[in-house]
Amino acid sequence: MRDLIQKTIDVLKSRVKRNLKVINYNQKMIKELLKEHGSTQASEFEQFYTANKTLLQENNDYINIQLTLINFLEKYRGTAVLDESIPVVDLFTITDESELMDITLKGIVAFDENHPKFNDSAFIDKMISHYESIEEYEKCQELSELKSKLV
Repeated sequence: MRDLIQKTIDVLKSRVKRNLKVINYNQKMIKELLKEHGSTQASEFEQFYTANKTLLQENNDYINIQLTLINFLEKYRGTAVLDESIPVVDLFTITDESELMDITLKGIVAFDENHPKFNDSAFIDKMISHYESIEEYEKCQELSELKSKLV
């Protein structure tokens, strides 16, 4: 999926560049009309103005889509959403608590409100104990604060 998103971003970039070339050409034509005629008919200017306005709106849309896709890639980098080599895990089918603890500590699954043991104080205590043993005190602090909010 990552490659497809990147290709989409590249196509959008090329369309923005193409539109900018047309906009620049239209601007040159408007300048030429002013030089040649001084005050030409409004319809000639309107044609170029309308085309540029449309192209600028397209570019705005293309750029917004690019930003959304780039943010998506950044947010889900290294997750099963983008990396097909990472297995998608259905937490609610795992019955072995040690397996659930293992994949949680490895970061394969997030420990958030969607985690089946999110409100389990004993599970949180085991996580704190693990992080103490490897001296990751910031994680201990986060989990302790979370646990205090749950009680």
